[in-house]
This record gives sequence, structure tokens and C-alpha cells, in this order.
Amino acid sequence: MSERRIPVYATSNELHAATGFDHRSHIDGFDIFTIESLEPSSVKCMPPYRQGFYQVGILKNIGAQSKINLNTDSITLQDSPLWFVVPGQVFSWIRDVKNKGHHIQFQLEFLPEYLQKNLIKEFPFFKLSENSVFLMTDEERISLEIDMERMLTIYNTEHPYQEKMLQAMLVAMLYNCKAIFERYKTKEGNLSRGQILVKQFQQLVDKMYLGTRVVSNYAIALNVTPNYLTTIVKEVSGKTAKEIIHERIFLESKNLLLYSEYNISEISYRLNFQEPTHFTRFFKKYTNETPKQYREKHM
Repeated sequence: MSERRIPVYATSNELHAATGFDHRSHIDGFDIFTIESLEPSSVKCMPPYRQGFYQVGILKNIGAQSKINLNTDSITLQDSPLWFVVPGQVFSWIRDVKNKGHHIQFQLEFLPEYLQKNLIKEFPFFKLSENSVFLMTDEERISLEIDMERMLTIYNTEHPYQEKMLQAMLVAMLYNCKAIFERYKTKEGNLSRGQILVKQFQQLVDKMYLGTRVVSNYAIALNVTPNYLTTIVKEVSGKTAKEIIHERIFLESKNLLLYSEYNISEISYRLNFQEPTHFTRFFKKYTNETPKQYREKHM
């Protein structure tokens, strides 16, 4: 399946231009900004895309009706989420004007050379098969907020060693994230091997669903055979692997119909259907309605 219709933004400034955000980074390969600064210029809904840089985000102090959707994860008031985006991952989001927090975006080349060669080994939360969203304790959230506020202050202050300082602070912040990730991983100790595999499969689907709908491609990424993956997914989830992939596409299609201004043809191409009629047939299998009927009914 062609991936030509999925936009790819090589740098943070390219992504800002695409979302309408009027901020631009003055540091090559690094950016940091508050989520509240996205108002009023940035779009509220960003359909699926890929980016050529890493991203770390936290959400804090949000209003009662506030939420942010990150792919399949809906984050609400009671949550203190930490999330990651990696190069090549399919990503989409819907934000609320009440959202507050921080985004850090960086190219691999911004990190020290020793980490460029061992990033995934040192920080495994950047693996495609790992979870993208972690819920923090209050203590963890406050610690990361302090890290990011200090980085934002340095970013906005002229200093002869500004980039060196931000590089060192970024590495320290990533180790802080690693501690949160390791706490999360200890909770997986009670899961069976099959449950862990299915969880990794679902994470991969969330990041690759527009690039491939072929189960064997996910099996290769998970280093198992397609038959084994199909069997375990069915045993653990009660669904076939293909059903999980298609449900992810369906969920994104509903988000685009409800929250974006794209017409039906544009949505079908965004979701990598060869023709709008293919998308309509796919959508009707789940709702018995055409995409147009669904949009009109729920708007």
C-alpha cells in the first residue's frame, strides 16, 4: 500500500507551519514550548502524520472538560500523562483549548554522540513496540515540570552556552523519564508472555496502521511468526489481528469525521484508501452508515 498520502514533517518548524502554530525554533534540532502557547494559532485537530524527530510531552493543570486524544489514548482531567513520539510513527491528536503542559522536540543529532549510537538501548521507551503514553504520579509530574520549566527558561534566555546547557538538561530529563518507564514496566511482571506480546502488537498497530495492514509485517517487527502472532492475539483478545488493525483505522476515521474539516475524499486519502468508495464500504461495515451520514448525524 502506498504511503505517499501520509504527510511527513522532517523538523519541528515544518510541523508548526502545517498546524498553523506561529512559533518557530531558533535552535537547530531542538524546540520546547508550552501547550497553552498553541492558542490561538494552532489547529485543534491534527490528522495522521509522521515526523522526523523525537517528542516528549506532559499535560498538567487542565480544566474539568478538558481532554487530549493521542492516537487511541484519550487523556482526561484525572490523568497526568507523559507521552512520546518517535520518527516514523503515525501520530494524530485532538486538543482542548484548556490544555496546559510542555512539548519538547529534538532531532537525534542534538544529543551527545554516545547517545546517538545507543538511544534505544539507553531509553527503550522510544521503541515502536513500547507504550507511548504513561500516567505519572503527582511526584513524577512535578519533577518533570521543574525539568521542563528550567529548560524553557534557558531556551528563552540568551547565553553563550545555551545549546550545550539544553543538551545536558535534555539528557537529564530523559533519565527522569526512564525512571517513570521502569516503574511502569515493573507492573508488567504479572502479565503472561502472551499478554505482553498482544500489548506490544497493539502499540505497533497504533503507530504503523496507516503504513501497513499486513499482519506478517507486524510479526516481523515483533520477531515472531505470523501464525504465532495470529494465534496469541486471538487467544488473549478474542479478536483477530486484522480486526484490531481495522478497528484502529475505523477509530481514526471517526475522529477525522467529527473533528476535522476535511471532506470525505480527503479523509479517505489521509487514511490511505486508494479510492473514496473503498473507504465508504469499509466504514459502512462498522456503522451501516456512509461517512457522510455519520458526520451529519453526529455534528
